[in-house]
Amino acid sequence: MLAASTARAEAPEVQRRSQDPERLAPFGLLLDAGIPGGPGLSAAFRPSRAVRLHIGATHNGVRLGARAGITLLPKRGWYTPSVSFELGHTLSGDADKLARRMADSSQPPLHSMERVGYSYASTHLGFEFGAPGSLMISLRVGVSWLQLEVPNVEALGEPFIGRLGEVGAEGGRFLYRVPSAKLGLILYFG
Repeated sequence: MLAASTARAEAPEVQRRSQDPERLAPFGLLLDAGIPGGPGLSAAFRPSRAVRLHIGATHNGVRLGARAGITLLPKRGWYTPSVSFELGHTLSGDADKLARRMADSSQPPLHSMERVGYSYASTHLGFEFGAPGSLMISLRVGVSWLQLEVPNVEALGEPFIGRLGEVGAEGGRFLYRVPSAKLGLILYFG
């Protein structure tokens, strides 16, 4: 008899915990698109309410890439500001094919553009809105630092190298600071 009354007393507590709107799922999928990484899919892990980590893959239209990042969410609820930091790398790919698709395809290929890749670090400010335990939409803007790697850069010729940017150029590496933005969807589960 005592066990039955104890079980009945515990059942509402378990039910309340499972239906708690403040309870957050620790795992999720992050689908987003932005500049400079391109569209991406990442696994997300939320060790606490204020921190989300993610790691995943991107594609820039030429080659696959990888990224990892951390997002800080200082406010609880359906709307929260966010601060994000992200590192990524896109594998070297043949950028000449993409350039020829976008321009005159009758031009001969540039062999120096066959293995172009880049690494980046980004920092973004933004906001997220939605149901914190299940689905959130994010919008972020900020700045990215890119390191473009162009092997055989000497074959491009002076006018083209000048357009790539001589400031920060070191051999076949060019450093840029560019504006960046990202729109994303986070689906939580678990």
